[in-house]
Amino acid sequence: MIDKKIEIDIDGDSKPDIKIDFKTILIVGGMIVSMTMGYTKLQSEIEIAKTLPKAQEINIEIIEQKISYFEKELEKFEEQSQKRLDALEKRVYKK
Repeated sequence: MIDKKIEIDIDGDSKPDIKIDFKTILIVGGMIVSMTMGYTKLQSEIEIAKTLPKAQEINIEIIEQKISYFEKELEKFEEQSQKRLDALEKRVYKK
């Protein structure tokens, strides 16, 4: 049954114009069903997304505050590192 071919005569000359086997029909049908289900799922997700609140805009002032905080912390770290480096140099070179 699966290997049976379906022959279709379009122009009526008693010769088959299209030959399709049963497996091909099943594959095409499965693809159509799969695409239809995917489309309906996508549409339902879009409708759900429409009901959700919109994302808040990023507050630039908060970001600038965070950047300035990290700059200050980096400067403190550099000062501490320089002090440690100076202390090590004094030990190594015995200044």
